[in-house]
Amino acid sequence: MKFKTIFIIFNSVLVFSFLFIFFMPLVLLGGEYFSIFASKNWIAAILFLTTLIIINVYFISNWKLFSLLEGENWPELIMYLEDRILFKSIIRAGTLKMLINAYLITSNTQKIVKLESHVKEKRPSLLKNFALQFGIPYLLKSEPEVSEKYFGRILSEPGVKNRGWIRWNYAFSLMQQKQFEAARVELLSLFDSSRDPLLKLLTLYMLDSYSGSDPELEEKIRRSKIRLKEQYSEDKWREKINRGSKNMQVIILSQIIRDATRWLFNSKLEEKSSQEKKVH
Repeated sequence: MKFKTIFIIFNSVLVFSFLFIFFMPLVLLGGEYFSIFASKNWIAAILFLTTLIIINVYFISNWKLFSLLEGENWPELIMYLEDRILFKSIIRAGTLKMLINAYLITSNTQKIVKLESHVKEKRPSLLKNFALQFGIPYLLKSEPEVSEKYFGRILSEPGVKNRGWIRWNYAFSLMQQKQFEAARVELLSLFDSSRDPLLKLLTLYMLDSYSGSDPELEEKIRRSKIRLKEQYSEDKWREKINRGSKNMQVIILSQIIRDATRWLFNSKLEEKSSQEKKVH
């Protein structure tokens, strides 16, 4: 449904509902009772009209933004948002998220680095909320030492959002540099603290490379895989991945997530071991 149509329907429903409720006493009880009703509820009518005006002013002032989003006109959307954020320094969380996503959709990841510098100067309070998004260019670079430096610094700061994903990125950058023991420490810490099933699976998948030399860890991974498969069928798991696609990191890691999903559901090791225990 087009934005213009939604706007018209929204206003029509609100105005009709208000008029119906406000004038219903006039129809049912007559003019005398209605005058009493109106004299006692005129404040509510003013509040409603004021709210309606505020909502409409918001929509009208952002009409171009909503139209560009509806038409998926990414180049013009980027120009519009850059004008507001970079040149006018009107930096709000919602528009900042839109601009980062538009950069990613159009593969302009290097512009995210420039945007991070601007936000650091003008609205540093937002950096902790967008630490994961601002880290995506570092994650995509073929320079894991740069990625390690960024995510390691972020992990040391309090109040950062998406800390679990940031820790996974940090461990991944360590593994890329063959710093396997340091990566193992981070992954084990994440394994014990994470409650996100998707992040849990990716952590298990990475830890599996260490399990051959650590029987205790191998057993831990086996049991965790069984628990995940008890909670999710393969179809439900794929639905969860699709819901998680709102997280841009999930899209970027889609290939690793597919590999981890196959690893989870195609392995028969857990069932075989469980059956052997039942026999004994």
